[in-house]
Amino acid sequence: MLPFPRAHYWVLTLLIATFAAFWPSYFMVFTDASFAHHLHGITATLWMVLIITQSYTIHNGHFRAHGVAGLLSLPLIPLFTAGGLLATQVTVVEVTPFREMFGLNLAFADLVASVFVPFSFFMALRHRRTPDLHARYLLATIFPLIGPVLSRLLASYVPGFRIRAAEELYKFGHAADASFLLTVLVLGWLVMRDARAGKPVLPFTLGLIAVLGMFAYKLVGFTAWWQPTAEALASVPAWLVFVAGLALGSAASWFGWRHPAPNEDLGFTPGVQTA
Repeated sequence: MLPFPRAHYWVLTLLIATFAAFWPSYFMVFTDASFAHHLHGITATLWMVLIITQSYTIHNGHFRAHGVAGLLSLPLIPLFTAGGLLATQVTVVEVTPFREMFGLNLAFADLVASVFVPFSFFMALRHRRTPDLHARYLLATIFPLIGPVLSRLLASYVPGFRIRAAEELYKFGHAADASFLLTVLVLGWLVMRDARAGKPVLPFTLGLIAVLGMFAYKLVGFTAWWQPTAEALASVPAWLVFVAGLALGSAASWFGWRHPAPNEDLGFTPGVQTA
């Protein structure tokens, strides 16, 4: 039996939650958003749609559609990575109360995510003929998205976290903490579940380390070296940040495709892939 037969339902839930979470800050002001936010928002949405498609098609015998979606992931991950890096830079550059309170610190979490997602995708490609590994590495790319979505859901709609005035902006920190902690707990449970079942534990373990690294913004964000580092990121030309993201994502696609894991044949066999 292929792993995670209901993964597409869970990622679909996250996709729906994304629209609700970013409705006030992005979708309601869609025409006013920057190119960086558009690129990040569109590619992140497409990435979730792709994971949903991959999972649904493989578990319902639609192997050709699964193969096409897999091929589409190769050019999508460079754009997704570039969009994430550009959005991170905009957060650092914009002069807003959010930047002063959270933006510079959270930029560290965003950078960790921007490195982990293409890396996990690279590993998923390397192990594309081993469903237990392929599925876990591909699903691991979703977990860095949970924190930003859930924190905005809490800050927008949940009493105790809901921000109704500028002086309540500090509550976003509580929402972010709760979101990261929940993500850590879910990943920790998945790791223990895989360990008990004799399944590969490395993919979700690396995902757990990445999310803990993102959560470390609370410590790293206030260090003496991070503030000037974030300011330096703000001074880099946007086109160079975009190119760096494209290069990182393209490297993940190229090397993952061209260098399968030992004992795994080079090529694409939709019938044995999963997500």
